[in-house]
Amino acid sequence: MTFYGADVAALRDLATTFDAGAEELDGSRTGLRGKLGSVPWHGPGAEKYRADWQHQLEPALTRTSTSLREAARRLRANADDQERTSSADGGGTSSGRPGSTAPTTPTTGSAQGSAPGRPGFSFSLEGENAQDDAVRNPDGSIRTPATITNTTSGSFDASYDPETGTTTVGAGGGLSSALAVKGATLEFGASAAAEITRTMHSEDGFTTYAGSQKGSLTVSGGAEIEHVGASVSYGNGYEMAFETTVPDAVAGDPAFDPRGVSPTDPRSIPVGGSVTLDSKNFTSSDFAGSFEIFAYEESIGTSEGMSKAVERLDENHVRVTTGPTSSLDRSGAVGLDLDVLKAMVGSTGSHETGAMQTAVLDVSTPEGSAAYARYLAGGELPSQDGPGVSESALVARWNGTSGSTAELTLFGHEMSKEHVASVGDSVAVTRPDGSVSWSGQVAFDDDSRRMEYERAMDANGVEDLSASRLTVSIDLDKDTAGIINNGYLDAAGGRAEAGQTLQITLDGHDERALADQAFGKLMTGSNGATQVVDMNDPLASIVMDGAYGQDPTRKPYDAVVGGLLGQTTDNSVVLDHLSRISDDGRLPGTVRVVG
Repeated sequence: MTFYGADVAALRDLATTFDAGAEELDGSRTGLRGKLGSVPWHGPGAEKYRADWQHQLEPALTRTSTSLREAARRLRANADDQERTSSADGGGTSSGRPGSTAPTTPTTGSAQGSAPGRPGFSFSLEGENAQDDAVRNPDGSIRTPATITNTTSGSFDASYDPETGTTTVGAGGGLSSALAVKGATLEFGASAAAEITRTMHSEDGFTTYAGSQKGSLTVSGGAEIEHVGASVSYGNGYEMAFETTVPDAVAGDPAFDPRGVSPTDPRSIPVGGSVTLDSKNFTSSDFAGSFEIFAYEESIGTSEGMSKAVERLDENHVRVTTGPTSSLDRSGAVGLDLDVLKAMVGSTGSHETGAMQTAVLDVSTPEGSAAYARYLAGGELPSQDGPGVSESALVARWNGTSGSTAELTLFGHEMSKEHVASVGDSVAVTRPDGSVSWSGQVAFDDDSRRMEYERAMDANGVEDLSASRLTVSIDLDKDTAGIINNGYLDAAGGRAEAGQTLQITLDGHDERALADQAFGKLMTGSNGATQVVDMNDPLASIVMDGAYGQDPTRKPYDAVVGGLLGQTTDNSVVLDHLSRISDDGRLPGTVRVVG
């Protein structure tokens, strides 16, 4: 075996993990041996499987558990050597924090599935039992021949990534049964998986210690009869994560132990540090169907959870944030499925939301300490500022993405492409007086067009137009640069070229002026009245509600601005709309070319 680095704590933790994996593997091996000896299974197939187990599978599992224990022994020996060397040098025990050497990591020549530079260990076990069965007539003759296939599988993985300081241990197993009878196939299966991850890394002056554990259970079933097929699966599980972040200067102190940091005692968190806890339960469902040459697929995943964070601001103040979270992931596709060709097109979308309470508590005061105790007991924070409590607010978070997919499989060769139509996030903060501020960003067309915005509204619902900001950045190609250079849109910065970026900056007053210009291009005066020139005009769907001849009404200004700048994924169309509603190529706000 080869070793490199020297993180004593990580070495011993990994050794313990390897020993636990060996014990689990021995237990599974013993259980499988007992089941093989007790199952009433006879015939040539049974004898062959038992022979394979005795001469190949069981010895391989025994060698694997022995290798795990040997790796654990060498890890501990290497840790002892490093500790003695460090003590002799007067440097103390290496902790793996900033300034220490790289963590020691084992690698095995027989490890499977380990990427270069990411040593680890993995094994898998799979067995299959196929038998002929039949539906018989009363006289004993075979009426319908059938084949039943039962499959069991199991796996264990352990790895350490020295680049990210991540240790991962995972295990899984499953069973499935398939019945083939008279041209039809019925299948049923169940699988379970579990994973534990621990990591430590330093970035931007802070060191993070993190850990997570998750587990899942999935059941599935399906049927195929002649040219019609369907399959469905349902899964549920949980995930828990814990993260402690401290300044590098604190992490580098030999006396610091991250295991002593706890959210139950805010003074155990170093100043500038934080503790975050997240937990969630999730479900997933997948459906696939086919009829003749047509195919349909759909996948939906949801989660509900709770997030908690405590940040130590100074000696006496902590910021606490807590609240529920939820997420939704969905994808679907339709297409053709032939013997040598499968072509599918579809859409994807996901979003996450959270409604968080936040407040700064002065734990040196009786009121602040009492508020923190109530938070620990019931998870609630004060909704109003007062003695020991400040900056209380309700924080709503959202992020999401949408896109499209295309998949082509020809003679077993798969080609796929994913297009991200939009991705964005936003944060809205509601204060005790009722005032609201929100900010966010959204990107379109694989990030070639980006919008960043800020809004502020007082307790009476009146927006501060001067404080509002909207910045749109459009990466120019040959076509979009030509729109500017041909004079259809006036931009500061000289001649536009492909590779540069067009930036449009608007405040609240500018946004209203832009909406007014768009509305004015659709209207005409006749006998003292105004009417829409043409409801079939592409601008009409952006600016107007209703239909031509049915008294269409004007959309709110923010809907018009959003439609002009974010409705389509084609940047050329966006610039065409803007140049059309501009006044001799000019728009409200600031328009310039940069880069």
